[in-house]
Amino acid sequence: MIGKGAYEVKPVTLAEVLKILEKRQGTGGEFGFEQQTALDYVRKFAHLKLSDAQEMAKELLEAAELKEEIAVKIVDILPNRQQLMLILAKDKAELPEKKIDAILEIVERYRKKAKKVETKRDETKEEEQQVPP
Repeated sequence: MIGKGAYEVKPVTLAEVLKILEKRQGTGGEFGFEQQTALDYVRKFAHLKLSDAQEMAKELLEAAELKEEIAVKIVDILPNRQQLMLILAKDKAELPEKKIDAILEIVERYRKKAKKVETKRDETKEEEQQVPP
């Protein structure tokens, strides 16, 4: 059963999930389908290193006084303004414009440290354009 024996439930960033899964994988044995799928997903979508993700979540909690769940979502997604507004609307969090701007400033600072995922998409678009009809 999932969650059996769990003492506490706490939201974690994708970077933390990656660390946990890689640690478990290193202890021996093969992963089941679900764990391997989760590991593949996290490797693909975890944009920040663990230390950066934890630091960013801490900054978001302090600067904008967000709930931990919202801060973790923001760390994982690194949203633009529209995406941030959707996250806040879904969680019914209303923040003044100053705090939204502060969040976006933090996101932009860490986005520069993030792994470049868009380059792969850009390369495939260039290849499609180069193929003559």
